[in-house]
Amino acid sequence: MLGTAPLFAQGTRWASVSVGDDHVCALDEQGRAYCFGNNHSAQLGARTPERCGIIDESGGRSCYPTPSEQTLLRAAGDKRFTAVSVGRYASCGVDDQQRAWCWGAPVGDPAAYRDACLRGRACSFSAVPLLPARRVASIGMQPGCAVDTAGTAFCFGQGFRTGGPPLKPWPGTPVAQVDGWRQGETLCAVGQDGRAWCQGDAVFGVLGTGTRDSASAGQPVYGSTRFSRLAVLANWVCGLDVEGAAFCWGSAGYGDVARDPAPRAQFEVCERWMTRTWCNTRPAPVEGGLRFATLAAMPRGSMPMLYEMVGITPEGEAYVWTGRREPRPWHPEHRWRSTAAGDWGQCGVTVEGELHCWGRDPHEEVQGRISHPDAASEPIGS
Repeated sequence: MLGTAPLFAQGTRWASVSVGDDHVCALDEQGRAYCFGNNHSAQLGARTPERCGIIDESGGRSCYPTPSEQTLLRAAGDKRFTAVSVGRYASCGVDDQQRAWCWGAPVGDPAAYRDACLRGRACSFSAVPLLPARRVASIGMQPGCAVDTAGTAFCFGQGFRTGGPPLKPWPGTPVAQVDGWRQGETLCAVGQDGRAWCQGDAVFGVLGTGTRDSASAGQPVYGSTRFSRLAVLANWVCGLDVEGAAFCWGSAGYGDVARDPAPRAQFEVCERWMTRTWCNTRPAPVEGGLRFATLAAMPRGSMPMLYEMVGITPEGEAYVWTGRREPRPWHPEHRWRSTAAGDWGQCGVTVEGELHCWGRDPHEEVQGRISHPDAASEPIGS
């Protein structure tokens, strides 16, 4: 059972968090969504004052919603969710009736988005139904896919200012989870039987098939391992097997062969775009023999991006590893329930229900605990 921190009332504890390119949304234990960050595409799910540019030669000017003036805004009105996921310009949540809702830039049907945001493009400050005829088990805005309760995955992109591509089902066997990276360039799925598939451009072995062949449809990941979940980060994928052991494949950008030619056990050499780098074309174990309950891709920085994965043990201890697959403690001053990251930065929810973030919002650096809006006696960012 999760611990209860004495400073937190039940209604002011956090349950989960999702991090996007320039905004963050968190759920409290009552299912209420709160967001902060940029709002130019209504991705905060609440209205903020507009800011307008100078008048151009045609006599018009662009107006857009400003970033949140307070750290956290209540998103999606009075709706309550069991999960929330944010992407580049949009946010989505699943309610307790397993209905999916999205706000911000168009996701799914662009015609449903009636508001106007940056440069007059369609957006929605209120929650718009996604897949209204289906019960939804999960949504991931990084790959831009939803999985319904029957195990069918529908991929729609991340939500773009001009709308995304049409919905289409993932082919093949019933799906338990889908993850991917940047507009579906790499998509991987875990079947309900634990088998994993990947598809896309096979950059540095990221499909994990044991070959370097690209695939337009899902191909089985090499070996007989049964997975519980996967996390995709650019050209690198890690997964947990059904016992919680971690495996990775692809390349995490950990040095090219020309600069570091010493042979490495359990690594191969991949070549792409005139680059020869260390890689794995099939799953390779993470060192240390640790067992994890959850796994999250944790990009850090943007130019260049540092590839990290964070796994949380059943006891709440978090470990981070890069391409060398050597775990080290991640913020050991706390025990953790979940973690998330995006271009904005990294966040985590402790087992006591505290939200901590390390990154940058549009106004100032955020380096520490972010209090719930109802916890008036606790200063934000303390």
